[in-house]
Amino acid sequence: TFVGLGGYLFTNSDVSGAVVVVGSSKIPYARYIARVNQYADGLRSRGTEVTDQALKEIKQGMLRDMVVDELFLLKAEEMGLVVGDEELARDIQNTPAFHRGGVFNQETYFQAVRSVLRETPQDYEKQRRRAIKTAKFKQMMFQTAKLADSEVREAFARENKGSLKDFDKKKEEFSARLQQQRALDLINYYLRQLSTQVEIRSYLEQRESGT
Repeated sequence: TFVGLGGYLFTNSDVSGAVVVVGSSKIPYARYIARVNQYADGLRSRGTEVTDQALKEIKQGMLRDMVVDELFLLKAEEMGLVVGDEELARDIQNTPAFHRGGVFNQETYFQAVRSVLRETPQDYEKQRRRAIKTAKFKQMMFQTAKLADSEVREAFARENKGSLKDFDKKKEEFSARLQQQRALDLINYYLRQLSTQVEIRSYLEQRESGT
């Protein structure tokens, strides 16, 4: 769970079909609604009923996730993270949805992108490059949050009222949980910082009402 995002600024000005604008980056409503529908369809395929209220919550959650990803991307670019062509190609070729007979098939790839995601391959590849860059940022934060053995021991003792009983047995699991929490705290710090520096304008209500 990511925290620290302030309220969205709603406006009636037109921004060429965008559902939200983060700084100078526009997220198209078509891409947003396609992701909402994919998520909802996934729930239905697993036998989960998607009520009107559930769909409303999915829409709000998806919008927030996409805003967070844009903020992560800004930070990743600020840090100079890049995604090369070979790295992008591996990502696409390793995507099961683009396989036929267990191997990557370019025709299947083009068809899936156009019919399911309703994007051109160029647009999809641009988005994947951005997503990989964002994932690199998250991984960097996780690696930065790595703790020394002495820190893990001290944190374990604090949590257990000074006792180190079963520390050796629980060390690995406890260390992973602690590192994850520290990484999350660090990411939330960046989110709070960015959300005060970057203007976020949402047009969801406007797009949904058709105005």
